[in-house]
Amino acid sequence: MIGRRRSPWPLLVVAALLVVGLAPAGIGHAAPGDDMPLTITVTQLEPRTVTPDAVIIVTGAVTNTAEVAVTDLIIRLQRGALMTTRADLMDNDEDPSSSTSGFAPFLDLLPDLAAGDSAPFRYETTAEVLGLSDLGVYPLMVNVNGTPDGDVEQRIGQLDTSLPFFPEPPEGLTGVSWLWPLVDRPHRGPDGIFDDDVLAAAVARGGRLDRLLAIAEAAPQVPLTLAVDPLLLETLQAMVDGYRLEGGTVGRGGAAAALWLNRLTAQTRTRSVIALPYADADIVALTRAGLSEQAVEAIERGRELVTDVLGVAPDTAVAWPVDGAVTESALEIWQQVGDSELVLSADALGPATAATRTPSAPATVSTSTGTGNVLISDPVLDEIVAAADGWPTGPRMAEQRYLAELAMITAEAPAISRELLIVPPRRWDARSSYALPMLTDTSEEPWLRPSEVTDLADLRPVDRGLLVYPEQAGARELDPAGLTALTAGVRSIDDFTSMFVLASPEDEQAAATLTDPLERAVLSVASSYRRGDPAGLLAAASVVDDAVEALRRRVFLIVPADGTYSLASARASLVFTVENQLPVPVRVSISVDTSLVAGLTTDEGGSQVLAPDGRTLIEVPATVERPGQFRVTAAIFTPAGGMLGDPVQLTVRSTVYGGIALIVTIGAGALLLLLFALRLIRWLRRRGAAGAPAPEQVEQVPLLNPGPALISEPGRGGRTRAGSRGVET
Repeated sequence: MIGRRRSPWPLLVVAALLVVGLAPAGIGHAAPGDDMPLTITVTQLEPRTVTPDAVIIVTGAVTNTAEVAVTDLIIRLQRGALMTTRADLMDNDEDPSSSTSGFAPFLDLLPDLAAGDSAPFRYETTAEVLGLSDLGVYPLMVNVNGTPDGDVEQRIGQLDTSLPFFPEPPEGLTGVSWLWPLVDRPHRGPDGIFDDDVLAAAVARGGRLDRLLAIAEAAPQVPLTLAVDPLLLETLQAMVDGYRLEGGTVGRGGAAAALWLNRLTAQTRTRSVIALPYADADIVALTRAGLSEQAVEAIERGRELVTDVLGVAPDTAVAWPVDGAVTESALEIWQQVGDSELVLSADALGPATAATRTPSAPATVSTSTGTGNVLISDPVLDEIVAAADGWPTGPRMAEQRYLAELAMITAEAPAISRELLIVPPRRWDARSSYALPMLTDTSEEPWLRPSEVTDLADLRPVDRGLLVYPEQAGARELDPAGLTALTAGVRSIDDFTSMFVLASPEDEQAAATLTDPLERAVLSVASSYRRGDPAGLLAAASVVDDAVEALRRRVFLIVPADGTYSLASARASLVFTVENQLPVPVRVSISVDTSLVAGLTTDEGGSQVLAPDGRTLIEVPATVERPGQFRVTAAIFTPAGGMLGDPVQLTVRSTVYGGIALIVTIGAGALLLLLFALRLIRWLRRRGAAGAPAPEQVEQVPLLNPGPALISEPGRGGRTRAGSRGVET
C-alpha cells in the first residue's frame, strides 16, 4: 500500500502487550486512551447491580479520531482484581488496573472504520465468564483491538470503569440522602431595579433552575431535601408582580417566574425544605466583620420569606453554611437561632483517625466551648456528583463511578447500615442525563435506601473529633476590603435610622419602606456568590452607601435666595427652614459653625422633630458683638451625629452694636470728653493769665470726628476763626 505507515513500536513489545491485554490509560477525571485512535462511549451498562447469574450488557459507540482508517475491529470485556477499599477505587482512578484477571472472549465488531467515522456496538457476557465471585468492586475494561492503516493488530481503544458485584443481598442497606440546592445570585439593587434579566432565562424552559426542578419532579420517589435561597424566591415574586431593568426596559420573565414558583410550591408539599440565610449570606464573613446582628437577621429573614412565598415552614433542625465550614463564632450564631445540626464538609474536621469503615453522616464535633451535632457529607461522592457533567467518558460512566463508591462503602461492612449525605455544589448546573440516574439509583438498587436529610438529625451521632475551619475556606472568604466598606455602610444605616421618631404603627410601617431595602441590600452584598470577586464586592458595597446617601439628602436646609440672614439686635435668632421629604417623622439638630469668625456666636439649637413630607422652622439663638457681615456654615445632623444633606454657606449681616462694641464706643466717647475738658481748662488758664475776657461761647467739637474748632470772638465783628488747636492766641 502506498503511503503505508508502520507502527513505531517494536514488534516484540506489541506482542507482549497483546498477550497481557495491554496496559490501560487513566480513568476518572482523565480521559482514557488519549494516545489511541479510537474513542469509546458507553451509553448502557446493565445491570447496575451485578449478581452471580447476571447477564452483563454493554452498549455504546466507537469513534475513529485518527487520520487513517482502522480495520478488523474486535471487542471484549476484561476485569481486574477485586478492590477492597475506597482507597483502591481512588488509586484506580489515577492508574487503572491492567484488568487482566478475567476475560470475556473477543467478538468481531467492524471490518473497518474510516477516519472520523463512528459506529455503535453491543457486547454481552456473564458474571460467570468474567469470573466475578466476591462482594466488592472490580475494575472493568472495554477493550477494542484493530489494525490501523494496515499496521499490525493492536489495541486501538479502551474504556476503564468499575463493576459492583453482590453475590447476595447485604444485610445492612446503605442510606443515601440528597441535599438539593436551589440557589442563585443577587439581581437587584436597593431601588428594586434589576441589573440584568439572567434569572428569567434560568427559570425558563431548559434553564439551570428549570432543570434542577425538573429533575426533582422526575424522581418523586426520592425524598430530596430542598435547600432554598430566600432571595431567589423574593426576586422571582418581584418578577411576577412586574419589574424593570436598568435603562427602563420592562422585564419579560414574569410568566416563567410564576410557573417556576408554582412548580416549586408543589414540590414542597411532599419534600422537606430548609431555608438558607437571605441571599445565601456568608455567615462566617459577617461574624468575622463584627456584623453578628446582620448574620442573625439573614437567617431569620430567610425563614420568614420561605414561609411567606411557599406557604410552608422550613425545617430548622438543619442548616447549610457556605462551603460546609464554620468558625466557632459563626457556629454560635447558628445555635443562637435554634439550628441544631449544620451540614459540614469533611474538610471541617480535624485529622481523621484510622477507621475500618465509612461512618454515617450524623456526628458530633468538639469546639473550645463544648460539642455540637453536625451532618458530614461524603467528600468523594460530593466530588463525583460535582464533576459528573464533565466526566470524560460520559454521564453513564459518571453514574457507574458513583455506584462503585456506594458499593464499596456497603462492602466495608455489609451487615451494618450507614447513612450517607450527598451535597452538590451550591449553584449546581445539573443535567438530567447523569443527575436523574444517580437519584433513581438510590431508590431502585436493592442495597441502597433513600432517606431525608432532615431525618438524619434523629439518628445517633458518631464522634468525629475537632471542628476546624479549613484553610481553603478562609482563602475563599469575602474580601476584607469589601467587608470593611460594607461595615461602614451598616454604620451609616444605623446613623440614618437613629433619627426616626416612631410614635405609631403607621410611622413604623413608613420607616420599614425605607430600611427594608437597605437591610436586604446589605445581606445581598454579603452573598456567598461574591466570594472570589473583590471588585464586585466593593462595587456592591458602594451601591449600599449610595442608597443611604440618597435618603440622607431628603432632609435638608432651605436657605434664603441670597443666602443672607440679618440680625437687628445683639441677641437674636437665626431662623432656618428644614424640609423633610421622608415619609416618617425625624429628629434632627442644626449646628452653625462660627469658629472661623469673630464677633458672632450661636447656641446649640437643640434637637427638634420634623414632620414627615413637610417643612419646619428651627431657631438657633445667636449673639453678635459687632456690626458687619459674617460667613458661617450651617448643617443638619442626626442624633447619632451623622450629617444630613449638604452643609450650606451663609452670610449673617449685623446692623447693631453688640455689648462689647457698645462698651468700647462709650469708653471712647468718655475719653474724648475728658480730653476736651482738659483742653478747655488749659485755654481758660491761658486767657486768664493774659487778661483776656473769657469766651462767651465755645462751639462743641464733634466727639467722633474732632477737628479745628470754630470759635466766635465778640468785639471783633463776630468773626470766627479756625485755629489749629481750636482757639486763637
